[in-house]
Amino acid sequence: MNAAAQWMTIASMMLCGLSMGLVFDVYRVASHRFHVARWLLPALDVVYWAAATLGVFSILLGSNQGEVRMYVFLGLGIGVTGYFGLFSNWVVKLSGKIFDILKAMFNFLWKLVNTIVLTPFLWVVRLLAKLLDILFIITAALVLWIGKLLFKPFSALGRRLWPKLLPIRRKIEPVAKAYIRLREKARQIRDLFKRKP
Repeated sequence: MNAAAQWMTIASMMLCGLSMGLVFDVYRVASHRFHVARWLLPALDVVYWAAATLGVFSILLGSNQGEVRMYVFLGLGIGVTGYFGLFSNWVVKLSGKIFDILKAMFNFLWKLVNTIVLTPFLWVVRLLAKLLDILFIITAALVLWIGKLLFKPFSALGRRLWPKLLPIRRKIEPVAKAYIRLREKARQIRDLFKRKP
């Protein structure tokens, strides 16, 4: 590999190192601002390093057919240390402000949606539920009232017929009493068999 290709690879690796530092700072600020759970951070670290490794090797494949030489690590080291020495503080402050603005915008939009859409919707749902309750009570009262009106003639007829049915009731009464006694005996026999081991 000629010197020009080597310098090109070193420059590419320096840019990779800068990018890795930049992404790491943004990721660090985002995880702090959005209160990511501590147990989730190791998994996110693995994802970050896997993505960084894939990115570096894809650029290496394009610049020197994927050959890993000492100057590759030299370029990465220069890029990372240069980034953390020169740009890290600025990036942390800027990304913190950007995330704060995004958070404020999200909170504002959520409050707006809550005020314009959710609160009126819930109010309408509660109002409909109350109206349905009132409608059910009125309907039930009407049905009971109409039923009472419809059965009123039958109750009067029943009161007139009940005394006239006295001879028939007297004839049926012994049969009814015999049936009740028979049912009581059957229950006693059943209870007796249940008690036996």
